[in-house]
Amino acid sequence: MKTASPDRRPPQQGFTLLEVLVATVVLGTAVAALFSLLSGSLSNVRRLQGPEQALLLARSELNALLAASEQGRAESPALLLDQTVRGRWNEQYRWEAKATKVPGPRPPMPGEAILVRIEFDAYWNTGLENREKQLSLQTFQLWQEPRQATP
Repeated sequence: MKTASPDRRPPQQGFTLLEVLVATVVLGTAVAALFSLLSGSLSNVRRLQGPEQALLLARSELNALLAASEQGRAESPALLLDQTVRGRWNEQYRWEAKATKVPGPRPPMPGEAILVRIEFDAYWNTGLENREKQLSLQTFQLWQEPRQATP
């Protein structure tokens, strides 16, 4: 029968101080990298907030102008041929719209369908550089050539 000698110690379990330090450095590096990625993502969100807001406002206003033009069949008081219409949503965002007749192979007769190009520009101030940026939308619709008044 063997007895345990007092000089022998049972094997120790756990991590050494060096292993704990290496694990801490690796985790710290991973957390720093994640914070860096998160910071970059947040700055991209802030950078794209102005154009996204301008696009939403521009689509809404363009749809309102098209609806006011009697579903594109005739000129409306809001959107006339070859005239620029301007508006402002707030201090940061403003817009301009213009409807122009697309030239055809021959001059249209009164009451005949004509193709109209509607250009819509939204502008906004970035605030940082105090510079105005622009977003342009364009659509085409069929309108009617205005009838001439009879004397």
